[in-house]
Amino acid sequence: MKPLFSQPIISNDENIFSLSISDLMTALLLVFILILSGISLKLAKQQEENRERLDMISVQEEAKRRIIAQLKGEMDQFDIEVDPKTGAIRIKEGVLYEFGRSELNEKDKRFLNKFIPRYAEILFAKKEIREQIGQVIIEGHTDNIGAYLYNMKLSMDRAYNVVHYVYSEEFVDFNYKNILRKKLSADGRSFVNPISANDTKEGRRRNRRVEFKFSFKDWTILQNEQFNNWSNNEYSKKPAQF
Repeated sequence: MKPLFSQPIISNDENIFSLSISDLMTALLLVFILILSGISLKLAKQQEENRERLDMISVQEEAKRRIIAQLKGEMDQFDIEVDPKTGAIRIKEGVLYEFGRSELNEKDKRFLNKFIPRYAEILFAKKEIREQIGQVIIEGHTDNIGAYLYNMKLSMDRAYNVVHYVYSEEFVDFNYKNILRKKLSADGRSFVNPISANDTKEGRRRNRRVEFKFSFKDWTILQNEQFNNWSNNEYSKKPAQF
């Protein structure tokens, strides 16, 4: 007597094949999920870094605004010109250095004795501003009368001699001297960065100048400092307790 219902016989080979396809699809789905998770984490991290970078830019813009406002208040006292966009200070020839000279005279020294301590105070007195300052640069500039190399040496000597005098024993002591030392550098630009046309006497006079510039720390430096501050924190050095 034949059975009422007959079931198809599935060979072992067919079972193995169907299981292999199922495992493969599961594995591919898992890989796809892991890839999506990794991309999502990377995007989240990038968004967080972008947000922190924008916050840093906002903090630095506020710091720059405050520095420029304070520097503008010193213009009449020191006979200086302040760039309203960058905060660079331009000290014209005659206020600092005589024409064609790179040696500081007594008038120049008196000016620096008053100006440098005040400039350092504006940059470094407030912690929230001080922490953003990356570099302070003294630059010498000339007009285009004479050879490039002659003017390069003149501009470099002028910038260097300011630094040399400020850190000589002859200079007055002032607050934030050590902080300024860590950030200060000198450079000469010859006549390659004029602020006026060199075809007039007045234009050439404006181009002969010494500039004081400051720049902010970039994103990478700030991140490294934050990491170093954390790693040097007394709590980070304590062993974990359970």
